[in-house]
Amino acid sequence: MSKTYEDFYDEVLPYLPGCTPALAKVAIRNAVIDFCEGSLIIQRDHDPVTVIEGIIDYDFEPPTGYLVTKIMRAWYKDVELTPKAPDELPAVLIYNTSYPNAIVSKSDPTIITQKDERTLTLYPHPKETAALGLTMRVALKPTRASTTIDDVVFEDYAEVIGHGAKYRLMSAPQKPFTSPDGAVASKTFFDEGVNVARQRATRGYVRSDLRVVIPRI
Repeated sequence: MSKTYEDFYDEVLPYLPGCTPALAKVAIRNAVIDFCEGSLIIQRDHDPVTVIEGIIDYDFEPPTGYLVTKIMRAWYKDVELTPKAPDELPAVLIYNTSYPNAIVSKSDPTIITQKDERTLTLYPHPKETAALGLTMRVALKPTRASTTIDDVVFEDYAEVIGHGAKYRLMSAPQKPFTSPDGAVASKTFFDEGVNVARQRATRGYVRSDLRVVIPRI
């Protein structure tokens, strides 16, 4: 199920006299995007991807209205891939296989990197075509053109999103609702909410509290 950005109005408009619903909606959407990107709270199993022999670049296919903000875990067949940032991969073959004397060796991919919110890269070049061979758990965020958001964001974090929208609107100069002090307070509440949600996203709902184990001497 999903909620519209208008569903968040009660957390924003009563506190900002003179703010139009249109302005509030833009601020709410931007707050939701920042919240999802910072907290990684919306995680889904990406549809399995068919890996093609010799091809290393693939497009994400997230649900409509979403982008992939981060690959959380990934497997080629049943072997977990090592995540790397693009600048951690020294192999020129990732960027150019046409240089003189280039030798493209093929093997089972062991590394995955996310070039941007729309594409991923495997390395080394796959030695064979593997139907539905790539499995991924990904974190999502809504697009700028989205009109709805997963209802967990509304049910669990509506007040946090409201603060995220309010600090943006209160920061706008020379508006009836401009309030530098209010903006600072709302930004603090928003950042705290992002941190709480990220801990939940990272540790899940069923893991026990973290404890420090003191080794015996």
